[in-house]
Amino acid sequence: MLLNLLLIRHAKSSWANPNLSDFDRPLNKRGKHNAPLMGKRINGYEMQIDTIISSPARRAKETAKIIAKEVGFFEKNINYEIGLYHASLDIFIKVLSDQKKENLMMVGHNPGIQEFSYWLCSEPRINFPTCGAILISFNLQEWSELNKYCGTIRSFEYPKMFYEENI
Repeated sequence: MLLNLLLIRHAKSSWANPNLSDFDRPLNKRGKHNAPLMGKRINGYEMQIDTIISSPARRAKETAKIIAKEVGFFEKNINYEIGLYHASLDIFIKVLSDQKKENLMMVGHNPGIQEFSYWLCSEPRINFPTCGAILISFNLQEWSELNKYCGTIRSFEYPKMFYEENI
C-alpha cells in the first residue's frame, strides 16, 4: 500500500503584540498571503487528504484552516493534537503511528517538523521555511511500520519559490 504524508510548517506568525504568549501568536500579513498560495499548490498534488492533524497553537491552526479550505477539507474535521506544539521526533512518530487513513497532512513547528521530515526521508537538509510543504510517500501497509529513511520525497515547496516577497 502507498501511504502519503504532507508535512506543513505553519505560515509566518506575528510578533506585533509582545503580550501574547508564543502559543497565541496569530499569522502576520505574509502568513495570511502564503497559506492560501500553498493550499493552491497542494491542491495540485492530486492527493485526496483523508486527515489533517495540527498543532493547536494559533498560527498552526490558522494555517491548517486556510489550507483545508483551499483543498476542500472540512475545517470541522481537523484534529488538533497538543503534542504537536513544539513536538519532538518521538511525538511526531507516535502521533503518525496511531493513524489509520492513507493520506495525511500534519501542521507543526520547527525545529521538530524539519527533524521529522529529515528522519523520514533525509530532506530538507538545511531549512524548512515557514509554510513549507513536503510530500513524502511510503511503501508501507500501516503507519506503525515507520522507520528512519523509509519515505520517498515527492515534492518540497515553499512560498519564496513562487514570488519575490514585497509583503
